[in-house]
Amino acid sequence: MKYTGISKAALNRRNFIILISALLFLPPLSLIPQFALEPNMCGQVCPKLFLIIPQGQDILGKMWVNIKSMWFGASLVAVIITVTLFFGRLWCGHICPVGGLPELIGRFIPEALKINFSWMNAPAFRYGYAGIFIFASFFGIGSIACKLCNFRVIPFLTGAPFEGAYAAYIGSSMGIAGLLTVLLTGVFAKGGRAYCNLLCPVGALDGMSNYLGTKFGFSKKLITDKTMCNGCGSCVSECIMWARKMDDHGKAETNRLSCLTCLRCAKVCSEGAIRYERGNV
Repeated sequence: MKYTGISKAALNRRNFIILISALLFLPPLSLIPQFALEPNMCGQVCPKLFLIIPQGQDILGKMWVNIKSMWFGASLVAVIITVTLFFGRLWCGHICPVGGLPELIGRFIPEALKINFSWMNAPAFRYGYAGIFIFASFFGIGSIACKLCNFRVIPFLTGAPFEGAYAAYIGSSMGIAGLLTVLLTGVFAKGGRAYCNLLCPVGALDGMSNYLGTKFGFSKKLITDKTMCNGCGSCVSECIMWARKMDDHGKAETNRLSCLTCLRCAKVCSEGAIRYERGNV
């Protein structure tokens, strides 16, 4: 195998960072949420709740109230999309425990049991759902999306052995529905990232920021040298976000609205055709 510059140690480092992030953001420690006096990723710390547009008059004013009352989550999202614009998808691809933990656990599940969502047009579904998530409450139907949110379910799940209220929620009908969402779009999904790819509004914003950052040359991106690509499709099979596809000429290419830059595709490329750098390709 040709050297690609992506070592096994680098991939293991990514796994380690996700686990450390889980300790920082999720119960039982929840070290970072406690800065906002929250026990988990809900409330002020939630990076999605402030996005929900409220009903009634003075929408802009109510949105500002949302941002002020959920300042930690709003600030987190602002930092995420800014960092992504200039440095790539560090949060979604290398830090976020809500997307990362199901991915890591899913690696222990036999491939025969995995659900393959890669036939879906992920960007179209993702941005359609993000619009529904943001605008649904304006029409009075937004709370279900919030209750099934992985940023709610996963912290309650990790905290359930230590907190009776969390265990009670996981055992409720809504908690079971949320748990099924985690399992079907995470642990048992091909790549473990179907929730991130289809249902996460933060991921949608982050993907758009990544696209703009690579478009204008602010950040690095995956570049495929198609003169070196032999069309084997290994990178397509390895991609956890189904962002790698074969073009009309049998060469692999990347959809940068979906790519997490986890770099697993570069590791398996036998021809060294995939690089992670700035460029015009």
